[in-house]
Amino acid sequence: MEPRERQTRQRDALLQALQGSARALTPVELCELAQQQVATLNLSTVYRQLNALQELGVVTRVDLPGQSARYEAACEQHHHGVGTHGEQDHHHHHFHCTQCDRVFPIHACPGTMSELAPPGFQVQRHDLTLHGLCADCGSAPATGSAAC
Repeated sequence: MEPRERQTRQRDALLQALQGSARALTPVELCELAQQQVATLNLSTVYRQLNALQELGVVTRVDLPGQSARYEAACEQHHHGVGTHGEQDHHHHHFHCTQCDRVFPIHACPGTMSELAPPGFQVQRHDLTLHGLCADCGSAPATGSAAC
Protein backbone atom coordinates (compact mmCIF):
# COMPACT_ATOMS: atom_id res chain seq x y z
CA MET A 1 0.00 0.00 0.00
CA GLU A 2 2.94 2.40 0.53
CA PRO A 3 3.64 3.01 -3.20
CA ARG A 4 -0.03 3.95 -3.76
CA GLU A 5 0.03 6.49 -0.94
CA ARG A 6 3.30 7.94 -2.19
CA GLN A 7 1.85 8.35 -5.70
CA THR A 8 -1.14 10.18 -4.23
CA ARG A 9 1.11 12.50 -2.20
CA GLN A 10 3.25 13.15 -5.27
CA ARG A 11 0.22 13.85 -7.43
CA ASP A 12 -1.29 16.12 -4.77
CA ALA A 13 1.99 18.03 -4.48
CA LEU A 14 2.09 18.57 -8.26
CA LEU A 15 -1.53 19.67 -8.38
CA GLN A 16 -1.00 22.14 -5.55
CA ALA A 17 2.07 23.57 -7.31
CA LEU A 18 0.12 23.97 -10.56
CA GLN A 19 -2.97 25.43 -8.94
CA GLY A 20 -0.92 27.79 -6.79
CA SER A 21 0.91 29.17 -9.82
CA ALA A 22 -0.52 31.92 -12.00
CA ARG A 23 1.41 30.64 -14.99
CA ALA A 24 2.41 27.58 -17.00
CA LEU A 25 5.38 25.72 -15.49
CA THR A 26 8.11 23.50 -16.91
CA PRO A 27 8.46 19.98 -15.49
CA VAL A 28 11.67 21.08 -13.74
CA GLU A 29 9.90 24.05 -12.11
CA LEU A 30 7.06 21.76 -11.07
CA CYS A 31 9.47 19.24 -9.60
CA GLU A 32 11.24 21.93 -7.56
CA LEU A 33 7.96 23.35 -6.22
CA ALA A 34 6.46 19.94 -5.42
CA GLN A 35 9.65 18.81 -3.67
CA GLN A 36 8.82 21.33 -0.96
CA GLN A 37 6.05 18.91 0.04
CA VAL A 38 7.53 15.59 -1.12
CA ALA A 39 11.32 15.80 -0.92
CA THR A 40 11.85 12.45 -2.69
CA LEU A 41 9.97 13.48 -5.85
CA ASN A 42 12.04 13.11 -9.02
CA LEU A 43 11.67 14.35 -12.59
CA SER A 44 10.67 10.98 -14.10
CA THR A 45 7.80 10.76 -11.60
CA VAL A 46 6.77 14.32 -12.50
CA TYR A 47 6.54 13.37 -16.20
CA ARG A 48 4.60 10.20 -15.38
CA GLN A 49 2.17 12.10 -13.16
CA LEU A 50 1.76 14.90 -15.73
CA ASN A 51 0.80 12.35 -18.38
CA ALA A 52 -1.79 10.81 -16.06
CA LEU A 53 -3.16 14.22 -15.07
CA GLN A 54 -3.45 15.22 -18.73
CA GLU A 55 -5.47 12.08 -19.45
CA LEU A 56 -7.80 13.02 -16.57
CA GLY A 57 -8.23 16.52 -18.04
CA VAL A 58 -6.86 18.17 -14.89
CA VAL A 59 -3.66 19.48 -16.52
CA THR A 60 -3.15 21.10 -19.91
CA ARG A 61 0.09 21.04 -21.90
CA VAL A 62 1.20 24.42 -23.26
CA ASP A 63 3.32 24.25 -26.41
CA LEU A 64 4.99 27.35 -27.82
CA PRO A 65 7.18 27.24 -30.94
CA GLY A 66 10.84 26.77 -30.05
CA GLN A 67 10.07 26.24 -26.35
CA SER A 68 10.00 23.21 -24.09
CA ALA A 69 6.55 22.06 -23.04
CA ARG A 70 4.97 23.71 -20.03
CA TYR A 71 1.94 22.66 -18.04
CA GLU A 72 -0.91 24.51 -16.37
CA ALA A 73 -3.93 23.56 -14.32
CA ALA A 74 -7.02 23.12 -16.47
CA CYS A 75 -9.25 26.19 -16.36
CA GLU A 76 -12.20 26.16 -13.99
CA GLN A 77 -13.74 29.61 -14.38
CA HIS A 78 -13.51 32.75 -16.47
CA HIS A 79 -11.04 35.32 -15.25
CA HIS A 80 -12.60 38.14 -17.27
CA GLY A 81 -16.30 37.54 -16.75
CA VAL A 82 -18.99 35.49 -15.12
CA GLY A 83 -19.45 31.82 -15.85
CA THR A 84 -17.58 28.55 -15.79
CA HIS A 85 -15.79 26.59 -18.44
CA GLY A 86 -14.42 23.46 -16.83
CA GLU A 87 -14.20 21.72 -20.17
CA GLN A 88 -10.76 20.36 -20.99
CA ASP A 89 -10.43 22.28 -24.27
CA HIS A 90 -11.12 25.77 -22.90
CA HIS A 91 -9.77 28.17 -25.48
CA HIS A 92 -7.32 30.77 -24.23
CA HIS A 93 -4.00 32.28 -25.22
CA HIS A 94 -0.63 32.98 -23.60
CA PHE A 95 1.87 35.73 -22.89
CA HIS A 96 5.57 34.80 -23.06
CA CYS A 97 8.01 37.06 -21.24
CA THR A 98 11.10 37.43 -23.40
CA GLN A 99 13.26 38.33 -20.42
CA CYS A 100 12.43 35.77 -17.70
CA ASP A 101 10.98 33.15 -20.12
CA ARG A 102 7.81 32.66 -18.03
CA VAL A 103 4.48 31.94 -19.74
CA PHE A 104 1.17 33.32 -18.42
CA PRO A 105 -2.39 32.48 -19.51
CA ILE A 106 -4.55 35.13 -21.17
CA HIS A 107 -8.23 34.33 -20.66
CA ALA A 108 -9.46 36.35 -23.62
CA CYS A 109 -9.62 35.92 -27.37
CA PRO A 110 -9.84 38.44 -30.23
CA GLY A 111 -12.24 36.21 -32.20
CA THR A 112 -12.29 33.53 -34.86
CA MET A 113 -9.55 35.02 -37.07
CA SER A 114 -11.56 33.98 -40.13
CA GLU A 115 -11.07 37.39 -41.74
CA LEU A 116 -7.29 36.79 -41.78
CA ALA A 117 -7.52 33.57 -43.78
CA PRO A 118 -7.23 33.66 -47.59
CA PRO A 119 -10.52 33.59 -49.53
CA GLY A 120 -12.06 30.12 -49.49
CA PHE A 121 -10.06 28.95 -46.49
CA GLN A 122 -11.77 27.88 -43.25
CA VAL A 123 -10.11 28.52 -39.89
CA GLN A 124 -10.71 25.57 -37.56
CA ARG A 125 -8.66 26.79 -34.59
CA HIS A 126 -5.93 29.27 -33.73
CA ASP A 127 -3.22 29.85 -31.14
CA LEU A 128 -2.05 33.28 -30.13
CA THR A 129 1.05 34.07 -28.09
CA LEU A 130 1.98 37.59 -27.11
CA HIS A 131 5.69 38.22 -26.49
CA GLY A 132 7.14 40.99 -24.38
CA LEU A 133 7.95 41.85 -20.77
CA CYS A 134 5.84 40.60 -17.86
CA ALA A 135 4.90 43.00 -15.05
CA ASP A 136 7.94 41.95 -12.98
CA CYS A 137 10.46 42.38 -15.81
CA GLY A 138 8.80 45.50 -17.21
CA SER A 139 9.21 47.31 -13.89
CA ALA A 140 12.78 46.10 -13.29
CA PRO A 141 15.65 48.53 -14.01
CA ALA A 142 17.14 48.12 -17.49
CA THR A 143 20.31 46.00 -17.66
CA GLY A 144 21.71 47.83 -20.67
CA SER A 145 21.51 44.86 -23.04
CA ALA A 146 19.62 45.36 -26.27
CA ALA A 147 17.03 42.85 -27.41
CA CYS A 148 16.50 41.83 -31.04
